[in-house]
Amino acid sequence: MTTKLDTATAYVPSPDAIESRMGEETVILHIVSGTYFGLDAVGTEVWDQLGQAGGQSPADVCTHVRATFAGAPDSVESEVTGFLEQLAEHDLIQQA
Repeated sequence: MTTKLDTATAYVPSPDAIESRMGEETVILHIVSGTYFGLDAVGTEVWDQLGQAGGQSPADVCTHVRATFAGAPDSVESEVTGFLEQLAEHDLIQQA
């Protein structure tokens, strides 16, 4: 089942999600379910955006990724939104 996100709603990391940084990469662990994700530099940037005060909407995260990574593909919106939907499906993010 795919979780659909409201692109205008802000999302934040779940209080049950902990992270560990290794250079430009991040590992996120949901401490209740044991689910974990390994993030590359782009995923880490997305995660950092969600961690800002008040969180960020998927639309704002996409805008940030496009501005931060020169040459971002045209598919950035669908890729970032799909990634956020996976995080939400595993209870790693929630509405702000």
